[in-house]
Amino acid sequence: MSLLDRFAAQAANRREENTSGAGARWPIEVADQLAKAVQDQWALEAGLRKLNDPWPLNVSWTKEEDFTDPTYALPRSRTGSTRADRVDVPLDGDLTRVAEVFESLPSRRLVILGPLGSGKSVLALTLLLELLERRGPGQPVPVLIRLSAWDPAKVPLDEWLVDQLAESYQLSSPQKRDPRAVARQLLHDNLILPILDGLDELSESARPQAITDMNDWLGRDRQMVLTSRVGEYHATVTAGDIVTRGAAVVLQPLRREMVEEYLRAATASPRARRWDRVFAEMRSNPDGPVASALRTPLMVALARAIYGDQPGDATVLLEPRFATAELVEAHLLHELIRATYPDARRDLRADDVQVWLTFLARKLSGRGQPDIAWWQLEVAAPPVVVHVLAAVVGAFVVGFVFGPAVGLVFAAVVLFLGSSNRAERWTLEGVLKEPLNALRRKLGVSTTRGGFLATLIGLNERTPLERRLALGVGRIVALVAGLVQGFVVYQTGGLYRAVAEGVGLGLAVGLADGYLTVAIRSGPSEVRFVSRRGVVAFARHVAVGFVTGVGAGITAWAISSSWFGVLVGILVGLAFGLIDGLNIWLDVSTDVTRALSPRSTRRAERFAAFARSITIGTTLIVTTGIAYAFAYGVRAAVVPAMVFGLGYALADHHMGLATSVWGRYVMAKAWLALLGRVPWRFMSFLDDTHRRGLLRRAGAVYQFRHVRFQEYLVARNN
Repeated sequence: MSLLDRFAAQAANRREENTSGAGARWPIEVADQLAKAVQDQWALEAGLRKLNDPWPLNVSWTKEEDFTDPTYALPRSRTGSTRADRVDVPLDGDLTRVAEVFESLPSRRLVILGPLGSGKSVLALTLLLELLERRGPGQPVPVLIRLSAWDPAKVPLDEWLVDQLAESYQLSSPQKRDPRAVARQLLHDNLILPILDGLDELSESARPQAITDMNDWLGRDRQMVLTSRVGEYHATVTAGDIVTRGAAVVLQPLRREMVEEYLRAATASPRARRWDRVFAEMRSNPDGPVASALRTPLMVALARAIYGDQPGDATVLLEPRFATAELVEAHLLHELIRATYPDARRDLRADDVQVWLTFLARKLSGRGQPDIAWWQLEVAAPPVVVHVLAAVVGAFVVGFVFGPAVGLVFAAVVLFLGSSNRAERWTLEGVLKEPLNALRRKLGVSTTRGGFLATLIGLNERTPLERRLALGVGRIVALVAGLVQGFVVYQTGGLYRAVAEGVGLGLAVGLADGYLTVAIRSGPSEVRFVSRRGVVAFARHVAVGFVTGVGAGITAWAISSSWFGVLVGILVGLAFGLIDGLNIWLDVSTDVTRALSPRSTRRAERFAAFARSITIGTTLIVTTGIAYAFAYGVRAAVVPAMVFGLGYALADHHMGLATSVWGRYVMAKAWLALLGRVPWRFMSFLDDTHRRGLLRRAGAVYQFRHVRFQEYLVARNN
C-alpha cells in the first residue's frame, strides 16, 4: 500500500468513527432544527394570511377514484402484499381532519386536487403545520416547496430537492459544512416529507416526466404530498402515470351557509349589515354570479379583504354590470390592491403599487417561475446598465497601462459579454465544469467527503474546483505577461523599475482576462470568519500562490539571469494567494439551521461583497505600493497603487463590488426606480406587500400569494 493510500484509509477510518455512536445522530439533530425553522416560517405566513381569523374556512374533499392508485391502502412496510392485506382507509374529510387522514394512509402519499383558488395551497399549509405539531424527534420534516421552478428534463427530482432545501434553509452540521451535502443526507435518511405545491404550474410536456421522476424517487417507503388543478392532473395521468400508491382527493366548493357565517364573523358589526342583500341574493339565486363566484376560498378571502376589512359596500357586487361569475371575480381581483392600500395619505398610492406589482409579475415571476428574488432584478434592466460601472472602472485600469484605445475596447468587450446569455458558457470555468464533473464521477471522488486527497487538492471546498482552476489559469497568464514586460523594461530601466512595470502590467492583464476565465456569481452568498476551519484552506491557497510565483520567477531568472523575475513572481503570486486564501477562509456557511429571508440574504450578500472587495483592494494597494515605491518613490507610488487597488476592488470579475450580486442589483434597482418601474425602497416595498398579504414569503424569495392574482396582473391591459 502506498503512502497516499495509507493516508486515505486512515482518513476513511476516522470518518467511520465520527459517524458511529453519537456522530450518527447528526442528521436527526439537523432535521429537528429544520422542523423548528419550517414551523416558525409558515406559522408567520399563516398569521399574515389570517387563516385562523376568525377561523379557517373548512374546505372539504372527497376521494377521486379515477386518480387514486388501487394499492394506496396496502401496508407500507410489507413486501408482496395482496388485496387481502388492504386496510379500510376512508378518504373523505375536511380541514379539521387533514393530518388525521394523511397519517391514516399506509403509503403516506396524498394528491390534493381542485380548481384554481379552491384552497389547495391553504390545505397543504394547514397539513404542514399540523404534522409539525404532531412530529416526534427523528420523524420526517414536512417542507412546502413550489414546483414551478423545476424542469424535469434538466434536473432529476432528488437533485432539485437538494437544491431547494439548500437554497431555502441554511443547513449545516459539524460533520458537513456543505448545505447540499446535508440536504442530500436528510433525503437519503427519509427525514424530509416534501409537500410539492403546483404540478399544474409545470409546462404540459413536463408533467408526465415529473410524475415518473416522483415515482422513481419515492420507491417503496418515501412519503409525499402533491397538489394540482384537476384538469391538468387528468391530462397528465392520461398521458403518463399516476402517483404510485397515492391517494387522490378533490376539493369541494364551499357551502353557502359556511361563506355567510364566515364573512359575517370577519366583518365589524356596524358594517356586517351591508352583506344582508348579498346573502339574500345568494340564497334566492344559488347559481347566480355572486353565489357562483363565492364558492372558492380565494374569492371569499378577496371579498373579505375588500368589503369586510375595509368600509366598502358589498352591494356593488349586485350591480347589473356583474352579470357572470367571471365578471365578479375580475372585479374582486381588480379591487384587491385598492383595498389593501386604502389611505394614500399614510400608505403608498394604490396606483403606484399596481404599476410596481404588474411590472414584477411580468418581468420576474412571469418568466415561467413564480419567485420574486431581489438578486434576479437585474434581468429586468438593460445589461448595459447593470455592467456599465464595472466596464468603466475596468477600462480605466486597463487604459492606465495600455492606453485609452485599449481601455475602450475592453469596456466594449465587458458590455458585450454582459449582454450575452451564453457568456457563462464561454468562460474557462464553464468549459471545465462538465469534464471535471465527469472525471469525478468516473474516479468515484466525492466533493462532499473528507479524506487526504480531497483535502490536498481542495475538493471539499465550497468554491468549485473548475472555478479555482480557471482562476489559476487566468492568473498564470497575468503572471507570465508581467514577467515578459519586466524583462523588457529590465534591459534599460533597472531592477526596481522592471519589478514595478511587471507588476502593473500583470495586474492589468489579470483584471482583463478575469472576464474570460470565471463566471460572475449568479446567486447571493455570505462570508463568516471561522478561524479553525479556514486555516487549512487559507494556508493551501497562500502556498499555491507563493509556489506558483516563485516557480515562475525562478524560470524567468534562469532565462534572464536577473532577480527581477523572482521579485515579480513572489509579489504577484503571494498577492493572489493571500486574496484567494482570505476569500476561501471567509466563505464558509453558518453552523445553524434557520429559514432564510430575503432581507437576510441581501444583508449577507452585501457584507460578502464589501468583504471581498476590501480584501482584494487592500492587498493590491499594499503590493503595488511597495513595488512602485522602490522604483519611483513613495509619492509617485500613490496613484498606481490606488488605480490597481480600487480598480480590482470595484471591477474584478471574481471579487469586485460592481460585479457582485449585490452590486448588479443596486445598478438595476437604481435604473428601474428612475423609470418608475419599481420603488426606490424596493425591499421595504416587498416587505410591506408581504405584511399586507399580497405576497407570501418562501425562504429567500417572495411569491404572489394567489396565482390567480398574478395571472390577472400579467394579463392586465394586454
